[in-house]
Amino acid sequence: MDFSLFVLLWITSALNVEGGVGFLQVFDTLPQDREVNPGELIVIPCKVRNRKGECAWLKDGVVVGKIPGKYTFNREPDDGDCGITITNTQLEDDDGLWQCQVTQASLQELTLTSPEVKLTVREAPYPPIIEDTTIQIGQGDPFTARANEPKRLHCIARKGNPSATLKWFLNDVEITTYVNQTNIRDLEKRKTWQAVSALDMTFTKEDNHKMLKCVAIHDAYDTKAKDITVQLEILYPPEISLEGKPKEEIIEGMSLILRCRADANPKANIIWRKSGHSGIYDIKDHIEFNPIRRTDSGVYSCSAKNDIGQSQEMEITVDVKYKPKINHVYPSPRTTVSLYQSTRLVCEAEGNPAPKYSWLQRIGGDPVIWQERTNNATFYINNVTYSYQGIYLCQASNTINGIFNTLKSEEIFLDVIGPPQILVDSFPVTSHLVVDKDENAVIVVLFCSDPEPRQTFWEWETFRMDTNSNTGRHAAEDIQRIPNQDDCYEAKLTIHSVEGGDSKTYTLVVENEKGRETFSVALEVREPFLLTMMIGGAIIIVLVLICLIALLICLFKREKCCFSHSSGFKPAPER
Repeated sequence: MDFSLFVLLWITSALNVEGGVGFLQVFDTLPQDREVNPGELIVIPCKVRNRKGECAWLKDGVVVGKIPGKYTFNREPDDGDCGITITNTQLEDDDGLWQCQVTQASLQELTLTSPEVKLTVREAPYPPIIEDTTIQIGQGDPFTARANEPKRLHCIARKGNPSATLKWFLNDVEITTYVNQTNIRDLEKRKTWQAVSALDMTFTKEDNHKMLKCVAIHDAYDTKAKDITVQLEILYPPEISLEGKPKEEIIEGMSLILRCRADANPKANIIWRKSGHSGIYDIKDHIEFNPIRRTDSGVYSCSAKNDIGQSQEMEITVDVKYKPKINHVYPSPRTTVSLYQSTRLVCEAEGNPAPKYSWLQRIGGDPVIWQERTNNATFYINNVTYSYQGIYLCQASNTINGIFNTLKSEEIFLDVIGPPQILVDSFPVTSHLVVDKDENAVIVVLFCSDPEPRQTFWEWETFRMDTNSNTGRHAAEDIQRIPNQDDCYEAKLTIHSVEGGDSKTYTLVVENEKGRETFSVALEVREPFLLTMMIGGAIIIVLVLICLIALLICLFKREKCCFSHSSGFKPAPER
């Protein structure tokens, strides 16, 4: 009850005192706003104390008569109950502003009139609809919007009485705080309202395929609420990610699938490009290598494009590892080089990682030993000697996923030709030989010669001795080939029971059609008596030293004794 009604009742109560002109008519119960569903019965209360006049009702300012089966009220109730009963309520007939009146009973009284109250005959509104501008979106239809662009949607519930209450939900989460509802008279049907709720929303790509729902709440609905749901179709440019690169190294022969995933709406077209290739490499969401080849190595990039926009490019490096492969060795299979000239051995190999090189020379026969000459692809020999003659091979190696891979080339034979050469670096050849007298002296000289030597002999002083000959105590053996050393020989001169006169310089002379080489060995014969004399002299020196030491000791003791006697001398007393 509002303040004005309270004041009215207070005044009428104050006047209703005994001893005045009589008891005045006053309201005990005032009518109140009521709501009713169509076809139902409703009672609008109105009770008057000290009623003397007749009860009457007005609707929208017009007196309503008692109509059987429709409007029922007592004009002169003894208990003052002037309430009206309305049967089979209808929107057109009964919805409006109602007033309860009691006519004046004397000239001293005024007609008693209540404030107007609202009787609302509910009218179920039409089910809600969602409109984008003026375009209606049907139940379950998609609603299309661009991501990150502000959008306004309207939810409308028409021809309801009273207005429906509208609420918005996104995937069952209420978002009504983002809306503003207005209620206006519906022009198409009297006494009804149109409820309009405006949703201002900026959707993101995360809202794609979510369900947007508007719910109209009204007591005239059978279920108290009706709704409309649309599916959001949020359009956004592609965002891509790359998949498929293995954690371990990519080895030639394995299978590999690179996948470019594009998160986009509408669906995006995938474009692949490869470094070093002009134009487009492929236009599907994945590229497959089965098996992958070394030629597939490179930088691949993918991008995606749809009607909304284009993604950034993403790159992935495909580095295909493969074992070494020797493509070429030079010269092959044989090369001839002149002594003291220069040459080179070249090895060309491929692999990923890039192979490491080794040039190996075979040394020895059984077991075979391979000596590394260089760890470069090219082996430069600036001063060729016979020690470089022999069999070579190139070895290429790399490591993939912790596994060592190696490959050897075909063998190359390096043939050295030229004048003879004494082997002083590769073998222990001495130029000075010491032999005791009466022992055998063996002088050995190693040399190489290609072509073969046409003559080999020994010289000392004015004497010359060909190999494979002997005279007296001297024997010059025939030259012997050195095993596993092509074109190399051993020359040996033996002098039996050497004497002091054999201490000379002996020279080996080797000749072939390319030239001549000599090598001299100084022989020193040690005489036995010289050694004895040296030992005897040493013994004599030791004995002399011992005697001298003993003599010094004796002299020292003797001198000490003399001093001792002199200190004890006492002169005889004079008589």
